[in-house]
Amino acid sequence: MKEKIIEALKAKLNRRVWESWFSTFDVKDIQDNVVVFQVGNLFIKDWLEKKYGQLIAKTLREVFDKPVEYRIEYTSIQQDIDDNDEPVVKKRPLILTPLNPILTFENFVVGPNNMFAYSACLEVAKNPGKYNPLFLYGGVGLGKTHLIQAIGHYLFKYQPDLRVIYLTSERFLNELVDSIKKGKVQEFREKFRTKIDVLLLDDIQFLTGKMGIQMELFHTFNDLYNAGKQIVICSDRDPSDLNGFQDRLISRFQMGVVAKLEKPDEETSFKIARKMVEIEGGQLDEEVLRLVARYFSDNLRRLRGSIVKLLMHQQITGEQVNCETAKQLLDINPVGRNLNLSDKLIYALCEEFSVSPQELLGNSRRKDIIIARQIGIYVAKNVLGLSLRQVAELFNKSHPTVSHAIEKVKELLESQNQEIKSKVEKISKMISVKAYGQIV
Repeated sequence: MKEKIIEALKAKLNRRVWESWFSTFDVKDIQDNVVVFQVGNLFIKDWLEKKYGQLIAKTLREVFDKPVEYRIEYTSIQQDIDDNDEPVVKKRPLILTPLNPILTFENFVVGPNNMFAYSACLEVAKNPGKYNPLFLYGGVGLGKTHLIQAIGHYLFKYQPDLRVIYLTSERFLNELVDSIKKGKVQEFREKFRTKIDVLLLDDIQFLTGKMGIQMELFHTFNDLYNAGKQIVICSDRDPSDLNGFQDRLISRFQMGVVAKLEKPDEETSFKIARKMVEIEGGQLDEEVLRLVARYFSDNLRRLRGSIVKLLMHQQITGEQVNCETAKQLLDINPVGRNLNLSDKLIYALCEEFSVSPQELLGNSRRKDIIIARQIGIYVAKNVLGLSLRQVAELFNKSHPTVSHAIEKVKELLESQNQEIKSKVEKISKMISVKAYGQIV
């Protein structure tokens, strides 16, 4: 029956569609009036449900001669790259730009916050030019550079004939300026438009307001795209938030797959911390790892720096780090002098309202958490002076949600709500900030 279902579905699709979207599609199980399919990628799973859901349902109805329910499950794609399969023929790849050897798919920890971005990157690595362009965005230290370089590593290993170049936007700009000074602009254009197969461009936001280099990038993008060459771009913000960029360039960033990396939850942060310790060849107690993961989940670079510091302390002293020692070494304290004001705000809110950072920054609709979150958003905007975008990123909320929270607290303050006023003043005092943003 499994073969019959696949053959019936395959007969309804042309070969190109089948090879593009159904190459890993299979029947996993047939239960009572339910057919369970499996596919090796979350991105493709969502696409199949959206694009071919009705066709799948119709095919099952024809095969079983009655309506049959179905669902599509994805099989962890981590297995695809954890095996040690080597290319059939090993070739020496053309290394146009060196990559950090640690930043591979194997060393990337997948969680709910980055599953789609990871899946999209792996698909791009396996099928360069198919999902084009790929635009990755997210806050600082959430894994964008790791993923974009992982694509490069994968291509070096499995498609060594491809000419892959990774560089930051700053370097792209500097190379253009240098080529202009030396009268070698044509060589610059040939390098990036005709002599590469995959362009991995990091930190695109660096080009904000630089119209000259944006024009060069626009034409480079067009030539690569029209030639079927893969383009991957990283940014710290959504394409629509790239103020100071030409509209025609933004529209091209949005014409492919746009994937966001969110802040990891505490469990994913713990797994990341454990992987970092493993890469460093050290060992830390699980309680210490969970402590570090809890307080530094917002920035994986800071998380790694904290782990390296603890491992160094162990190596120097010969003593195993415990939680108390870790707190002292890392100055983990809601009002620690080494924490920035945004961190202090989050920790102050958690202490005052007895909630966890995950609850505060998550989607809980519990009343006390909603109040804590709204007060935090108000303080971040009106006391710390953060922009709406910065507040939205800090609390992992949309701009409309942030604006609503600010207006809500403002109305309560204007109506002389003493409880809310007291909370706002107390939170401001806890982060060493007086009213109207004056830092003590």
